[in-house]
Amino acid sequence: MRTEWKLFAAAGAFFVVVAPLYGLTSDERAGTVMLALPVGSLALIAVYLRIQAQRIGLRPADRPDADPADAAGEIGYFPTSSIWPLVMAIGAVVLANAFVFGVWLAIVGGVLFLIAVVGYATQARA
Repeated sequence: MRTEWKLFAAAGAFFVVVAPLYGLTSDERAGTVMLALPVGSLALIAVYLRIQAQRIGLRPADRPDADPADAAGEIGYFPTSSIWPLVMAIGAVVLANAFVFGVWLAIVGGVLFLIAVVGYATQARA
């Protein structure tokens, strides 16, 4: 994980440089905003990967003297197939449609989304 966080940090730095340049050289505000928005998400991913790299330490892929057999074995916990991500996506779509059709739809979408979050969390814990 030594390299992954650097890739995301470099991509975030690219948008930090490009967004103001685009804003100064163009007359379009929407494009400037769209170039500035990825900075936060890329920085969040870079920080998460950096913390994980410190917590986990060197992986076999990070060592030049590693053998393929070093990476064998259990990697971690991965949840089994579940219906909850689909329910969560449906809830998010219904919630987004509330901007067009009204607040009542936001309540339905929000409840559906929260039910999916709780269902997925309880399933992953078991």
